[in-house]
Amino acid sequence: MAMFENLKKGWAIGKATRKLVFEDKDLFMYPLVSAFAVVLEVVAIFLLSAPLLNNPALQYYYLLPLFAVYVAVTFTSTYIILAMFIAFRSFASGRKISFRDAFSQVKSYATLILEWSVFYSIVLIAVRMLESRLRGITGLLLGATVSIAIGLSTLFVVPVILEDKLGPIAALKSSASFIIKNFGQSFGGLVYADLYSLAIVAVGILTIFAGLASALMVNFLFGAVIGIVGILILVIGVMIGYLLSNLFKLILYDFIKYNRIPNGFTKDMLKSSTKTRKSKINGSASGNI
Repeated sequence: MAMFENLKKGWAIGKATRKLVFEDKDLFMYPLVSAFAVVLEVVAIFLLSAPLLNNPALQYYYLLPLFAVYVAVTFTSTYIILAMFIAFRSFASGRKISFRDAFSQVKSYATLILEWSVFYSIVLIAVRMLESRLRGITGLLLGATVSIAIGLSTLFVVPVILEDKLGPIAALKSSASFIIKNFGQSFGGLVYADLYSLAIVAVGILTIFAGLASALMVNFLFGAVIGIVGILILVIGVMIGYLLSNLFKLILYDFIKYNRIPNGFTKDMLKSSTKTRKSKINGSASGNI
């Protein structure tokens, strides 16, 4: 029963996040720009490295373009998420700023973002090399375990960089420490964000399949139109998931560290999302911070 109660609380938090985020439609520009920039970077790096990959004598250097992709994608994604966080904080405090102003404020973080991107990319390359050496079930299990550990420990790296301006190792330690000290009772808020966007993505995928079927069996033009609608729905679902999951993490981080409570939330609602190590030891479920 406790698990369902916690998920119910998390669901309520996710709904409050969605309602608040949807009040500022400009926030949707950030995932859109991020996706566009990342696709361009990946395509550009692939085209530039194609001669390298097609040369049998140089195939062992495939890690170089892979590393370049990791660095470029991590840098771009982190830079845009930081801008989105700044814009959201301003909006939540009643001082909405423009898209350009948000990006201009991130310029001072460029070196830290680059350092984090290089460090994180090295970690990912090391994991991929380890997976390639350990084949079979062992390699898959180890790779999955390490990937989950990296994903959890880096959940709050971007808020840490934004607030504390730490280097990569210090930011990673701070993020991991934040997770350990504040284990969520109702991280269902993140689950809600995923389920909400997943439902929209599922509708998009089904619509795309319906378009393909219509194109093959009814009319090509009609099916193409349905397929395009499905792709648009799919993109919207991914954008919503990107927004809700990232901004929910920022809301939790700001509440735990600074007791900031945005519109649509209550202190009790956000308290239910945190349970410090101290409260566990004392047998308290209050989640005092």
